[in-house]
Amino acid sequence: MLGCMPGRDAIDLSPLVVVLVRPRFPENIGAAARVVANMGLGGLRVVEPLRPWREPMQRLASTCGREVLAAMRSFASLEEALADTVGAAATTARTGYKRGELLSPRRAAPELLAWARGGKAALVFGPEDRGLTTAQLDRCQLSVRIPTAQASSLNLAQAVMVMAYELRVTALEAGGPAAAEPAPASHGEMMALHRHLMDGLVAIGTLKKDNPAHFYRPIKNVIERGRPSSREVRAMRGIARQMLWLAGQVGGKDPQ
Repeated sequence: MLGCMPGRDAIDLSPLVVVLVRPRFPENIGAAARVVANMGLGGLRVVEPLRPWREPMQRLASTCGREVLAAMRSFASLEEALADTVGAAATTARTGYKRGELLSPRRAAPELLAWARGGKAALVFGPEDRGLTTAQLDRCQLSVRIPTAQASSLNLAQAVMVMAYELRVTALEAGGPAAAEPAPASHGEMMALHRHLMDGLVAIGTLKKDNPAHFYRPIKNVIERGRPSSREVRAMRGIARQMLWLAGQVGGKDPQ
């Protein structure tokens, strides 16, 4: 079948995984599994699939994607699905200031490949009918929008293929190993940093107590564009700890 022959290049995209959040149709899960296999990505994860029916999944996965389906992992929340990743890019068709900077798949690909040199990185896709929520987008470091001429949304499996294709082409064109870089902080480390900094900024009056996550979002976007290492995250949490200590809230103890 077209696209099911083994690839002949030596590009390793196995650290990159696809995460589908609450997919509505099992056929899209199967088609996404085929993309994962065709493009050499590292696996498929689903969060609360609405119709996890095996037969339609396998039919659309074709021969090449059935191993991916067999190894597919299910999770109860996006946070759990991203727990072992060092970075995630969320796809969205929506625009607006709450979304931060929206990258094209081509611009996002180098960022994802850089993360993949330090651990697992994720491509996150929302439900077919409504996409990812703002809270779910906030759990990812990048927001990606696939440019279209008219209708802003694509079929879920089509969107997975566009992202995976851009990743593979970017990796092929880069050629050769990249220079060594410090390993980026894990998803869990980044989420803990944001909670810690937000608490510190509320404590000293920089952020309003009413809906601080809304006012913190621009700060979060700046930090995540820098892809801080674990060591840099620890340094920033030291600043947050000092803010809380000065505000008399925790006496210098690092909250968990």
